Amino acid sequence: MLDRLFVPGMVVGFPSVLIALVAAFVLYARYAGRVEPERRVRFLAYFFLIFVAGGIASFAGTVKGVEIACPKAGNLCGLFGFFVTGPIAAALAIFAVALVLTFIPRRKEDRTLI
Repeated sequence: MLDRLFVPGMVVGFPSVLIALVAAFVLYARYAGRVEPERRVRFLAYFFLIFVAGGIASFAGTVKGVEIACPKAGNLCGLFGFFVTGPIAAALAIFAVALVLTFIPRRKEDRTLI
């Protein structure tokens, strides 16, 4: 089963990190336009949060992928963790951190009842 998931997982894993980074910066730009400068999370702090969350999730995803693949695969079993589950976990964490900022309410003068 894992041998069938390896190549499609790699095809999804590598671009997913880039897509999550682009989505994170687009969501930050949207967030920066909605929230006043005194309430806004600074860009460097945001970048640091994304970097740390992606790194921790990548490590955890790699460990979990190696744990899943190694009892069943051959001598290259660790590659599943490094190339599939690690990048996918990092992308999900980056997108989750970016998505949290979108829940901060708008400026009070911009709120309108629809």
